[in-house]
Amino acid sequence: MISFTANDFKVFNEQTVAGRMALIREQLDPKFEMLGATLSSQLAVVKLPVYINVAKHLRRHINPAPNTWFALGPYKRGYKMVPHFEIGFWDDRLFTWLCLLENIQQPAPYAAILHHQQHLIEHLPVGDWQLSGNHMAKPIQPLNTANLVAQTQRFTEVKKGEWLLGKEWFKTDPIFATNGAIENEIQQTVLELAPLYRELLAAIQPD
Repeated sequence: MISFTANDFKVFNEQTVAGRMALIREQLDPKFEMLGATLSSQLAVVKLPVYINVAKHLRRHINPAPNTWFALGPYKRGYKMVPHFEIGFWDDRLFTWLCLLENIQQPAPYAAILHHQQHLIEHLPVGDWQLSGNHMAKPIQPLNTANLVAQTQRFTEVKKGEWLLGKEWFKTDPIFATNGAIENEIQQTVLELAPLYRELLAAIQPD
């Protein structure tokens, strides 16, 4: 089994666009595809079929990508306009998020589900759960009632508001020293978020 290691973060030491993209495609993308396939199979068991979308960074021409990821969502083409999972790297951490991004055109139905499922969210299995309001920034907040209510309100009222729930592991975490350990944690995190993901999918309007 190919596993993420602390060495994977060295991709971000490369300061050129072409050089970093080459390393991402060579070192990280194959691992993303393999883990994505595992997670897809895991979600299929609970009747949540998903498609894998690996970030391509096609618009990066001057500044190298500060992070990279793959997404798991309900559509084969495109994921940013619907609820989805993102698993990826910054230069100092690995993240797993359940995401509602600013690309969602009608946040109100999702916000209503989040309000209704607040008890479910607050009683996730014990773990270092985090919230984020911007998938392209590092700052995060611990999951608690006050932060959850504030983030859901901002997602509803602010045009570029986003809503992310998940976990992060810094590159210094000893988990990266054990082969397969971080992948197991990611799989467990996705599985624990699957019930909420299922509820959020109910807000997708048919074409």
